[in-house]
Amino acid sequence: MTKQPHPKLREDLEARPIEHCGEKLILVRDRTGYSSESLVFPPIALHLLANMNGGNSLEELQAGFMKQTGQSIPMEELRNLVEILDQHLFLDNDRFRNLAAKQISQFLESPVRKMCHAGSSYPLKASELREKLGAFFRAENGGPGFARPATKRARKIVGLVAPHIDLNAGGPCFAHAYKSAAESLAPDTWIVLGTGHEYVKNCFALTVKDFETPLGLVACDRKICAQLLDRTPFDLRASQYNHRTEHTIEFQAVFLSFLQPGARIVPILCSFDPEDHGAERKRVDEFAGLLRELVLAGKGSTGIIASVDFAHVGPRYGDDFRPNAGMIERSLALDARLLKLLERCRADDFLQTINQDGNSRKICGVAPLYTMAKALEGHALGQTLSQSHALVDENGSFVTFASMAFYAEGMGI
Repeated sequence: MTKQPHPKLREDLEARPIEHCGEKLILVRDRTGYSSESLVFPPIALHLLANMNGGNSLEELQAGFMKQTGQSIPMEELRNLVEILDQHLFLDNDRFRNLAAKQISQFLESPVRKMCHAGSSYPLKASELREKLGAFFRAENGGPGFARPATKRARKIVGLVAPHIDLNAGGPCFAHAYKSAAESLAPDTWIVLGTGHEYVKNCFALTVKDFETPLGLVACDRKICAQLLDRTPFDLRASQYNHRTEHTIEFQAVFLSFLQPGARIVPILCSFDPEDHGAERKRVDEFAGLLRELVLAGKGSTGIIASVDFAHVGPRYGDDFRPNAGMIERSLALDARLLKLLERCRADDFLQTINQDGNSRKICGVAPLYTMAKALEGHALGQTLSQSHALVDENGSFVTFASMAFYAEGMGI
């Protein structure tokens, strides 16, 4: 028998429609990664889940379900549902909070951010990973060709834009970015601005940890981290636990371990909504100014990577239509306009353009892109290397992404 007389569903879960064998279902998953398993329900179950707010008893949930749907649910079946939710840590209760506290403590105490997506988004075995990453560079796979060693006359690169979509979908686009770095005079340290897909307190979250990959550790530049912590007027580590399962920096670490294994990183998650930027502008712009000073003071030994995707369109992302090929082409064209602004590091114009339609295409990389452009504004020029897209479900939902390189123009280095 369940010990959850008034069950409360956690607020940080995600529900999205899926289709399996022609049947429409709802997939519910833990966005924050405390639970690694997802659950699948028929759409009608949303009536029950939505009312699990901690204020309704099982009897009230049962009666409400009957009133809303006209269907009955046996009490034993309802108890079993609540038990399953509890077992998967989907309920906001003492069991979940105690386990979450333990996981947070373990993460904070570790000097290494363990790889989280190996074995799913990319191979866990080093030899297989090298083979897979190498294949992304092949022209026949949409890649840029293999990188040549940088010469003494190579340009100094101070910035990259690379996707953070699953490597299986966007690998060649990643390769375009990292080939440009390999063939340039690349920084010793990359400040990696990863898109934070969950709420990030104070807009930015630093974790001072080495990043584990199948090819070895990517070392954290603790000296630069210390400078940022000392000079930032807000708690830069308030949301550092978000790094535990977030893939946006992990994927960049994988490529760095492959092409620039001696590089160090400064891992920072960024998150603020375009419409909220006005309220956070002072904080964001001042932090971007700190990053600018680090890049300039480093005389080319410090650069910035923005780990971003662009548009998210279709039913998977809350749209009530199925996209067609024309929508994809239009979205790529709109991305190209944004990329032109970013090439000139016109951060304010970039943000203003997105806000013109309320970010209707749900560009998730706004925060890292704006911050990077603001940091490099007047000191670097960008070049768009590749644009692409990936279909992500049977309903035609798609994500667009791109890669860019930024070179030191007028930086005096």
